[in-house]
Formats: sequence, structure tokens, C-alpha cells
Amino acid sequence: SHLAFYALSTTPYNAIFSFSLVAIPMFILLGNLANEAGVTDELFSIGNKVLGRCPGGLGMATVFTCAGFAATTGSSVGMVAAMTRIALPQMDRYGYDRRLSLGTIAGAGTLGILIPPSIPMVIYAINTEQSVGKILMGGIIPGVIMAVGMCAYLAIRCIINPKLAPRSTEKFTAKERLKSLKGLWSIVVLFGSVLGAIYAGWATATEAAGIGCLVAIIVAAINKKLSFKALKNAFFDTIKTTCMIMMISVGAAVFQLFLTRCGFASAFANVFIQASMPIFWMVVVLLLVYIPLGMFFDTMGMILLTVPIFYPVLKAAGVDPIWFGVMVVMMIQISLLSPPVGLNVYVLKGCVPEASLGSIFKASLPWVGIQLAVVTIVLLIPQTVTWLPSLMK
Repeated sequence: SHLAFYALSTTPYNAIFSFSLVAIPMFILLGNLANEAGVTDELFSIGNKVLGRCPGGLGMATVFTCAGFAATTGSSVGMVAAMTRIALPQMDRYGYDRRLSLGTIAGAGTLGILIPPSIPMVIYAINTEQSVGKILMGGIIPGVIMAVGMCAYLAIRCIINPKLAPRSTEKFTAKERLKSLKGLWSIVVLFGSVLGAIYAGWATATEAAGIGCLVAIIVAAINKKLSFKALKNAFFDTIKTTCMIMMISVGAAVFQLFLTRCGFASAFANVFIQASMPIFWMVVVLLLVYIPLGMFFDTMGMILLTVPIFYPVLKAAGVDPIWFGVMVVMMIQISLLSPPVGLNVYVLKGCVPEASLGSIFKASLPWVGIQLAVVTIVLLIPQTVTWLPSLMK
């Protein structure tokens, strides 16, 4: 009982008392400000002009928008809600197969936590005492591979069965397409200012997140979208989300303390040490644990519960923590789509009440396949993650 009182008096403070964690509210605010600045709508109209004529063009435009918006936000849920508002009416207008459109929005929405800035990555880095900047850089190439993979999947499905996605009839001249790319400047500036500062070593991830927020306010002002109401919305949403994440962190920290004290963590580690399996298979087994876990835990909870237990095992085996961290985030992405508690699916259901949950889960299955395929690529070619962080100052 002494331990319980001690844990409850000091753990909550220690769990969230960290300068690095300031990056989280900052990244959330950055995403909210970008949303208020109308970045998502802008991106979708560019995607539509450039990709609209391809097979499954509006689906590709959705993936493109999610990838671009993921570059300013660290979570997935807001993205799914935004895309339901912007992309779904367009897809319906052209008579897209409803299952394909819903699957695309839920699937592409998961890019939010892989393409930096990403909140789960910040949490992972803090828990393993790694550089937040390095793991964020590590997510870029896998994020690009995943977005390209999603577009390729759409193209192949729509070439095999053109009825799924009738071609868009709007024709844009090459000049109009080039002109539309002007709208990309806001994303390039936001993404560039945050990751550029981290990559060049001018700022820590936390400082870069603050710079990003300032840039987002300036972008909103240039786009004439800056109003007191927009700022108020962005700040209030940020406060709500941050409180939620911090409360999960506190709960997980208390739980972790008890797991450690009752000897679970060391027992778990010993299983692996005695099994003396090859490092590659050990990594595979630890990653597979996330699939059943993902059915019941949310993204934050999973990282906070597993990483302190898994990390010592991996450290002893000499596994690159940044490579493993990016793969963990990709496995956690899968939990956003897996039944019974796939968060993206529930958000989508909330936005589109007439679709049944079962049908959305079914529509999301192929997207889980794409995610597993990309995890496999990263597993077999670690350089996809380690190359960019290794170039950093």
C-alpha cells in the first residue's frame, strides 16, 4: 500500500514532466491551425486536378491529401473526419463504389501517424530516450512508400474493375494543372520549416514544433483565414486532445510501475533471453504482438504499455531503436483499422451514419494488407528508415 500511495503521488508528475513532451501540444496545434487555414481543401483540389483522370483518381487524390495533411498533423482521427467532409461527396458525385471510397478514407487516414510530425513517435522517442528528431526523420521514407503503395493499389483495382471508380469527366489543361501546384506552397513551407529545422540541427523537435505553429499562423494570415474564431477553435481543440493524451500517459505510467514491481517486465525479458532466437525473428515476434493488442488498446496506450517492456530486450540484442520504433508506429497504424476497436473506422461511422460498421471494417481489410507489406519492406531493408536520420548533423 505504501507503494500505491507513493506511485500515485509522484508518478503522474514524472510521467508528463518533460520538455520533449511539449512537442505534443505544439504538433496538435500545428495540425489544427493548418486545418483552419484551409490546407486540406486546397490539397484535395490540387490532387483532383493532377490525378483526377487516373484510374481511381479521386481515391488517389484522397491519399495525396492525407499524405500532405499528415505532414502538418500528428494524429489520424481528425484527418478521417476532414476527408469525409471533403472527398466523400466528390466520390459519391462520380458514382464511386461506396466500399472503395470508405476504405480509401479509413486507410489513407492512417498516414497521419506515420508521416512526421507524429505524436506516437514523440512518445516512443521519449520512452526509449532516443532523439525525437531522428525518429521523425526515420518515418519519412516509409511514409512515402506507403502513400505510393496505396495509390498503386487503387490504380490496379480500378484498372481490373473500372466500374468501381468511373473516370472523372472534368478536363484540366496542363497549364491549369501547373497553376494548381501553386497551392502546395503552404504545405511545403510548413513541412519544410519543421523538418528542415530538425534536419539541419538548428532546433530540437520541440522547438521546431513551436516554429511550425508560428509559421502556420502566418500561412493562415496570408490565406486570409486568420480570425479570432479560427484561433479559438484551434486552441480549444488542442487543449482537449492534449489533456486526453496526458491522462493516458499518467494511467500507463502507474500501470507500468506495477507491472515492473510484480516482476512481469523481467519475466517477459527472460523468456526472450532464454529462447535465444535470432534477432530478426525476435523483432518479428515483438511486432506481431501489436496485432492482437491493437484490437483493444488505443495507439498511445499501446506504446506506453509495450515499449518499456520490449525496449530492454531489444537493447540487449543490439537492435536499432529508431528502425524498430518506426515499425512499431506502422504496426500501430494497423490497429486504427482492425476490429473491434479500429478508431478510424468508428470516426468514419460517426461521419457517415448510414454505412454499417461491418462494411467499413471489410472495406478497410485490403488497406491492412498494404500496411503489412510496407512493414515487411522496412523489416527486410532497414536502410529505408535509418538512412535519413544517419545524415543528420
